[in-house]
Amino acid sequence: MVIKKDDSEISDLIRSPSRLHFDAVEHGNTKFLIKLIEAYPDLIWKVNNQNQSIFHVAVLHRRARIFNILYEIGSIKDLIIAYIDEDRNNILHLAAKIAPPNQLNIVSGAALQMQRELLWFKEVEKIVQPSYVEMKNSEGKTPQALFTEDHKDLVVKGEAWMKNTASQSMVVATLIATVMFAAAFTVPGGNDNNTGIPMF
Repeated sequence: MVIKKDDSEISDLIRSPSRLHFDAVEHGNTKFLIKLIEAYPDLIWKVNNQNQSIFHVAVLHRRARIFNILYEIGSIKDLIIAYIDEDRNNILHLAAKIAPPNQLNIVSGAALQMQRELLWFKEVEKIVQPSYVEMKNSEGKTPQALFTEDHKDLVVKGEAWMKNTASQSMVVATLIATVMFAAAFTVPGGNDNNTGIPMF
């Protein structure tokens, strides 16, 4: 257990090239990360080998609870959000990348996955500086262009999923309408088997 170690041992674990706190972010271990930050507040300033803070990694891996810690740290969040990684990606570029499969598959259906991805992108967009929305990375792509490119397949799958769902709904609606139509013209009590006259 890391928490039971003394301060010097924990400091050794956290120092570069250790990835302890970044692993906690990637796996969504919010409680452990909060304990680490409470004990070692300087961790929020540390970056990984791609020059990404724990919040950049949280955005990339869709860890909303860890991302929300940003709102609790006050005005220094603006400084941390401003980090640019080795590929000149800002935090919005990272939100524009498609989610890892374990996060993408939390909801079923490509259309719902696309909706979730778009909502995540828009949420991150709210906290970045306006200039970051149009900033280009090392590949010359804005966050919006990167989002469009990375989610191209998901859009195609989403359209197919929606068409399939719509056609299935049409079949069900047709069956219901047929039963309702037949029920509307069926006489209560049925017909006499011998004469065919309705029995009321």
